[in-house]
Amino acid sequence: MIKKSLKSAMGISMGITVGGCIFPRLFLNNLYNDTWPSIWKQAILYFIVGYIAAFLVYLIINWIKSLFT
Repeated sequence: MIKKSLKSAMGISMGITVGGCIFPRLFLNNLYNDTWPSIWKQAILYFIVGYIAAFLVYLIINWIKSLFT
């Protein structure tokens, strides 16, 4: 159950990082001034937070599935 949740969360966290950090910083760079962190710091932060959140959601979903089977 934990391995499945860890694997599933990887793709979600990559999507969150690309869609929430990389694309906006590349395509809308006039909105980001010098007060924002570097793109690498922001991407790592998005990836870690997204991975933890997705892992917990998948873990809860798999736990609920295991209760009813």
